[in-house]
This record gives sequence, C-alpha cells and structure tokens, in this order.
Amino acid sequence: MKLSRILILLLLAFSWLMLPLAGWRSIKRFFPASMFMCVFLVIEDLIAEKLNWWVIYPSLSRKIRGMVPFAIGPFFTGSIFILKFTYGRFFLFFLLNLAVDTFFVYPFYSWFKKLGVWRLIKMTQPQLLMLFLTKSVLMYGFHHYFISRRKTAK
Repeated sequence: MKLSRILILLLLAFSWLMLPLAGWRSIKRFFPASMFMCVFLVIEDLIAEKLNWWVIYPSLSRKIRGMVPFAIGPFFTGSIFILKFTYGRFFLFFLLNLAVDTFFVYPFYSWFKKLGVWRLIKMTQPQLLMLFLTKSVLMYGFHHYFISRRKTAK
C-alpha cells in the first residue's frame, strides 16, 4: 500500500478516535451541520474535478473517491469540535476557522503535496483559503438556521 493511502487511513482513524472526546451531546447537537458539510464537500469535489481545481491522487477503492475520507474524517470531526467550542460566538468561530484553514492550506497542503496525496491545479492557495472560510460561514449559517427551525417546531 502506498504511503499516501496509509496516511489517509491514519488521518481518518485518528479523526474518528478523537470524536468521542467531543461528547455524545455535542455530537448529537452538531451532527446535522457536520453532515451537511460532508455532503457539500463531496459535491464540491465533483465540481472541482470537472473544473480542474485540484486532484486527489489516492482513493481508498474505486467506489470511494479521494475527497470522501477527508470529508468523513477530519472535516466531519473538526466541524463538530469547532462548533462545540465556538457556536454562539461567531467572531471566535471565524478566527478559529481562519487559523485551522490557514494551517490546512499552507503547511499541511505543502506536506501532502510532497507526499503525493493531493495538489492544486487551477486554484491558488489564497483562493482555497477563501473557499474554506466561505464554507465555514455557510456551515455556521446552516447550523443556526437548523437550530432556529427546530426551536420553532417545538
């Protein structure tokens, strides 16, 4: 098995092993927003493939696309943790996402590019950072809307 596949599997496993630390109540509360973001990421990856924004080299199997392990691993778990610690304080939410996304877009991306995991093609790193931040705000808005709808339904 290639190093890049092993790395993705380790990242996926680590993400899911960390999830119980968020607590069942937080997982249940923020699951819809995190799931929304997972589905959004997979759809975004389909668009990115057509527009040549990036390429993710290893896929775990023919049926599991390259973005799926990232979506159901670090993005899902990270979304739950970030919402758990910052929901209700948008400025803090935005700053934390800016820090995490900047780390992912710059040092993490460079490291994964060297290891042959993924590479940007028609998108620059600053554009990717803006895309991540936009998705973060979208997720926050989705969760806020979801919570307000649930409160009015009761």
